[in-house]
Amino acid sequence: MTIENPSITTKLPLPDTSHADLHLEVKLVNHEAKPVKGRLRGRIGRVKFEQKVKIEASTSTIIKLDPSTHKALHIENPILWWPSGYGEPHLYDMELTFHARRRVSDRKSLKVGVRQMAYSKEGDKLRVWVNGRRLVPKGGNWGFSESMLRYRAREYDAAVRYHREMHFNMIRNWVGQIGRDAFYEACDRHGVMVWQDFWLANPWDGPNPEDDDLFLANARDFIMRIRNHPSIGLYCGRNEGEPPPRLEAGLTKMLAELHPGIQYIPNSAEDVVSGHGPYTAMPVSYYFGPGANTHLHSERGMQNIPPVESVRKMMPKKALWPQGLDWGLHDFCLRGAANGASYRQIIEDEFGGATSAEDWISLAQFVNYDGYRAMFEGQSKHRMGLLLWMSHPCWPSFVWQTYDYYFEPTAGYFGARKGCEPLHVQWNPVTDNIEVVNYSGGDVPGLSVHVQILNMDGRRQWWKTATLDSKEDSTVACIKMEYPSGLSPVHFLRVDLTRKHIPISRNFYMRPVEAGNYRAIRQLPKVNLEVTTGIQQEGNRWVIATNLHNRSKYPALMVRVKAVREKTGDRILPAIYSDNYLALMPGEMEGIGIHLAVSDARGERPRIVVEGFNVGPAKEA
Repeated sequence: MTIENPSITTKLPLPDTSHADLHLEVKLVNHEAKPVKGRLRGRIGRVKFEQKVKIEASTSTIIKLDPSTHKALHIENPILWWPSGYGEPHLYDMELTFHARRRVSDRKSLKVGVRQMAYSKEGDKLRVWVNGRRLVPKGGNWGFSESMLRYRAREYDAAVRYHREMHFNMIRNWVGQIGRDAFYEACDRHGVMVWQDFWLANPWDGPNPEDDDLFLANARDFIMRIRNHPSIGLYCGRNEGEPPPRLEAGLTKMLAELHPGIQYIPNSAEDVVSGHGPYTAMPVSYYFGPGANTHLHSERGMQNIPPVESVRKMMPKKALWPQGLDWGLHDFCLRGAANGASYRQIIEDEFGGATSAEDWISLAQFVNYDGYRAMFEGQSKHRMGLLLWMSHPCWPSFVWQTYDYYFEPTAGYFGARKGCEPLHVQWNPVTDNIEVVNYSGGDVPGLSVHVQILNMDGRRQWWKTATLDSKEDSTVACIKMEYPSGLSPVHFLRVDLTRKHIPISRNFYMRPVEAGNYRAIRQLPKVNLEVTTGIQQEGNRWVIATNLHNRSKYPALMVRVKAVREKTGDRILPAIYSDNYLALMPGEMEGIGIHLAVSDARGERPRIVVEGFNVGPAKEA
């Protein structure tokens, strides 16, 4: 006797979430040539239930259990599974056993989440709800997990954890290229929902499958394998096109039968969602203007140049500068979707160009941070959701990633993290308003916003304060910017959001007097920050607190805190930083928390290195 294809679903009396009804369906297969009598016993958390069963010889039966037959499946005060930013992704341990002839003939164990999805296509726009709260999808596309398919549970956990740290709540499994259980298990643990594609590339990349029956049989097996993961939030038939009619009909019918309650859309980029890029760096104003998404947008991206340590691992020293074939081999192509030529032009026109790889990469961090932040900040106008092309790299690359292949969180990572804050304050460069954006922060009254303009010498030129209440899923403009005379060629906007003097969100922008001209920052002198660091081991991780103090008369830009091994100086990766690539104005202090796995330090104690665009050797306090 075997237990096969268990399925557990949740029904909540929304908007009430004080109790939940669980519905279980499971297939029992009798492999013997005689009837079998026994008991199906189950446990979900502390809830236990059982059902007497008789199965005829060499047959199977479907068992369906719900609160109408088993009161134990009505759960009071359930601990819900929530996506990242909306609550904790709680998982219950579930176990099913079949008992016959005083022994256990089969056992199944899995983790399940109590959560309920809902959807709307009103106005031909897809909207998503989880447990009665609207979900604004924020995240990115994955293709291969790793070019040589070497990822295992550790790597999936690290990559999905990075998504959670960026306040991302969705990964699109692009064209269904990841099928490992470890991926879905990591998404369950970290509260990252999965947009699950089937295996159909866009029509011009094609081709269509030659065997529809085989395709649909594979789809059936796959759906039954992943459907108990609470992270599954959306199915999609084809990338940038429609599935062939027979496959479309088959997938629609199959999902209604096997995974009811989860939305299916046929096309990743049309109808109720949108897509098609762009895939290269655009002016920041684009994302707030024509690029503000009116639909859930499935693909948008740009270059993301890793720090110089990663670039040195990607190619031989002689290939670093001038940029040549090796850069193109790692996706920095001058033409095509990435359009590296336009990115190079940004650095040339806006920052004055570079004479070395180190200089060019340092300037690229400004473009990375501002671009990835703007992609998410700009979509706050409609709050329909955005998925990057891409959030995850499968090999060493210069484009379409947040962290890099070596698990280095880049400037683009921290720009995206800033733009995706659950409760966020931002400057809209198109309307010139300071805005408070509430994605999943709940209704929050009594907020204060403070904005100031500072010159390059750190002197405050203008400031203003406003108070407001913020409702979940809202964007509120609260301050109109004004620009006095006497501003330096490049000046800075510092914006703070607080409640009862407790910091909630802080943002920093460079603004040039002449549009697109940031060259003046290259005249900033070097700044030596005062740094204090505390390092302690807590079980299997290092916990580090680093405090930075700018006692100079000048701003310190793109300040990067880096954890390295004490003796070798190699980076410790993966690493969780509370923030990075900071701006510190004269007199400002900032603290950064860092978590590292003890095993990733490889027997050495960590130490902290502080670098930046115009940051010199740190002064240890």
